[in-house]
Amino acid sequence: MSTPALLLKDIDKYMSEDFSLSSINLDLFYGEVHALIGENGSGKSMIINVINGIFKMDSGHIYLDGQEINVNSVYEAKKIGIHSVLQEMALYPNLTIAENVYADKLPYKNSLLHWIDFDRLFYNCKELFTSLNINLNPDALLGTLGFAQKHLIEMIKAYISDAKIIIFDEPSSTFSPLEKEILFRIITELKSKNKAIIYITHSLDEIKKIADRVTVTYKGKVVGTRNVKEISTDEIIKLMAMSKPHKRYPKLDLPIGRTVLSVKNLSFSTVLSDINFELNKSEILGVTGLVGSGRSLLAKCIFGVNRPTAGSIEVNGRPVTIREPFDAIKEGIALLPEDRINSSVFGSLNLQNNVSVSSLKRFVQHMIIDPYILRDVSGSYVEKLSIKPGNADDMINTYSGGNQQKMAVARWMMSRLKIYIMDEPTRGVDIASKTDIYNCMVDLVRKGASIVFISSDIDEIMGMCDRILVLNSGRLVCDIPKTQATKEEILMYAAKE
Repeated sequence: MSTPALLLKDIDKYMSEDFSLSSINLDLFYGEVHALIGENGSGKSMIINVINGIFKMDSGHIYLDGQEINVNSVYEAKKIGIHSVLQEMALYPNLTIAENVYADKLPYKNSLLHWIDFDRLFYNCKELFTSLNINLNPDALLGTLGFAQKHLIEMIKAYISDAKIIIFDEPSSTFSPLEKEILFRIITELKSKNKAIIYITHSLDEIKKIADRVTVTYKGKVVGTRNVKEISTDEIIKLMAMSKPHKRYPKLDLPIGRTVLSVKNLSFSTVLSDINFELNKSEILGVTGLVGSGRSLLAKCIFGVNRPTAGSIEVNGRPVTIREPFDAIKEGIALLPEDRINSSVFGSLNLQNNVSVSSLKRFVQHMIIDPYILRDVSGSYVEKLSIKPGNADDMINTYSGGNQQKMAVARWMMSRLKIYIMDEPTRGVDIASKTDIYNCMVDLVRKGASIVFISSDIDEIMGMCDRILVLNSGRLVCDIPKTQATKEEILMYAAKE
């Protein structure tokens, strides 16, 4: 048998009393896609962090092409041929898209003096985007892109890199089907170039589509590795220890009430144009569209992160002026943003403080916060969303991405506002945890709240929403009840020129 491109042997890493990596054995070969799957907190990202030297293993060995390696940073990993596309992006928002794409491979007019050949840089980037069918302007600043577009840039960097081993951590979680096809084409071409690929995902469909082997992790251990062609979806789920069947979309058909939010003729620069829609009480309103369609920008305009250049907003039939997020919160509007790391997580605070930071007024007794009531109520929301390990004093930056996402959902639920804008709330979340979030959405609308649910996953939009809006190039092109919607129709509206 050939020597593995990468071999992890008996890796142990203690993190806390509640979680450790234990005896991790994993091999990866050139020309294969090896998928990693497991519940949030099962150890997938921790394994990647050990490979990249972000966390030092307590014991065990890592071999690259048969030679033992000792990596101390992501930079060192790149130097020896390991390139990782992580959920936490490392890009330069003040530089152009082209400069970000070729940051590690800049063309020089004079290599000694490091004079960059910008003409060649932008030409190469334009040709690359054309070959991949990507409609982005290489001259634009990266900071003008949405989260999903930035993630696409990270993947393109991996595609043009000289790395032998490429690791994708939940790469498609914010992509619509058409963007996923671009990603799959990139992976297929990398595989044809004999690259070795680790692909972390929660999507069983993606595993069946692109992976050669799949390894399942559970509570810090590898519970099985199988050839994808020789294992069924049900067998993968059993290995993930999801023995109880979950109703995938636990939507209730509740009576829809009066209008609680009206957006009229809203525009933003040249990106959003003349957006009109209404949100009703106890309604889940879906918003979808391709990357760059303006989904997240619409959410930010309503919440006051960005100031619209035209249009108006009404709450409960009353015109409101929202200049900043504080104004939106006063009007009962919450935003769960798509960029969890930069916009939702306070990495230096513990779990309890992260969950309760938006609701502290609830616990003030005689001008002092009651720590006992705060702890009890925060704990109830942690339990409701199955945030694990769930100890109040745990530092949130030690938690998996999925558990951090559930923490952000719990924070806004605890605020008890009435209008929730959820932008990709299930991004990077496993199947069981998605169900937890769906159940919380249903609980909110049952109690009289209303939700604008933004997602690139058309299946969950159709499964959870009462009505569906489709954005295309900054315009609202479709407003249709769920009962009349089909996946094909939504895709047609999203993709048409």
